[in-house]
Amino acid sequence: MENFLLPENFEIYNDFIKYYEPRVSSQGYQTIKHQSRSVIKWFDNRNIRLTEVTLRDVMEYKKDLNELKGEKKLNPGSKCNRIKMGRKLFRYMLKFEKVQTNPFLEVKYPRVPDNISKNILNEIQMNRLLETFSDFNNMDNYRLHVACVLLYATGMRIAEAAALLPGDIDVKRRKVIIRSGKGGKSRIAYLTGYAAEVLELYIRRARKPLLLRAWRKNGEKLFGADVAALLYTVNGGLKEICKILKIPVITCHGFRHSLGTHLLRAGCDLRHIQLILGHEKLSSTQRYTRVDRRELKNVIDMYHPRQPKKRSVCV
Repeated sequence: MENFLLPENFEIYNDFIKYYEPRVSSQGYQTIKHQSRSVIKWFDNRNIRLTEVTLRDVMEYKKDLNELKGEKKLNPGSKCNRIKMGRKLFRYMLKFEKVQTNPFLEVKYPRVPDNISKNILNEIQMNRLLETFSDFNNMDNYRLHVACVLLYATGMRIAEAAALLPGDIDVKRRKVIIRSGKGGKSRIAYLTGYAAEVLELYIRRARKPLLLRAWRKNGEKLFGADVAALLYTVNGGLKEICKILKIPVITCHGFRHSLGTHLLRAGCDLRHIQLILGHEKLSSTQRYTRVDRRELKNVIDMYHPRQPKKRSVCV
């Protein structure tokens, strides 16, 4: 019974995740499942029924989020996500008349630093990385190459890539149908010419032999793996190759951040980047403008005509 102490809390938890399962992507469902369980367990461990939670209880919960979790503190983003999940849970309970108010609405979100992840590579580093992966004599590297080329070409999330079927790839039209996007929304992504060639060769000649070696449980998927297996494999390969190349280590999501940054530097319109990355709000895309603002000092130092020239020192 998920180790809940109070049967009433388990029943609400079970109904809550069942309600959202068909309404969100597989990754979103896993997030809701684990985060809502974490929220409910806090009250359950204190013998508090969800139907009897007060504002004081919720304020105590928020205060507790600031305490040590094991040896690490929760970062502001994680605290914010827990409170968001509390709001979502009680909004559901309010909808189905299990409570009369949503006490989480009275709790302010923690301030989250307004910066973008440093999980990016510059254009030169990215080219070096992808060229290193293109060793087709090594099957593991080849599979990694295909996945990384797809992620960098489209900016899709790793969960979206893991959910793809071969039929979702139209190499002639250079289109990818993403059916399991964030929030359960579908969209169309577009491939570069090179990415289309890589995917065409992979699907036509390499995919079946690769799937015979591993990942047979999800053989209908493009990469034959669920999101956990694909995430583990790609991130593990990236860590190893990045260290060999002596470049910053990035993860799967780093391709998405890198693409947004590189498109902006190349002069791409923010609205276009928003559509490419599948951002619901333009404010999410505007984070990338702050990266370039941080680089303005270096640009001034390098190009301003009144910048003092370097002179050799005579002794």
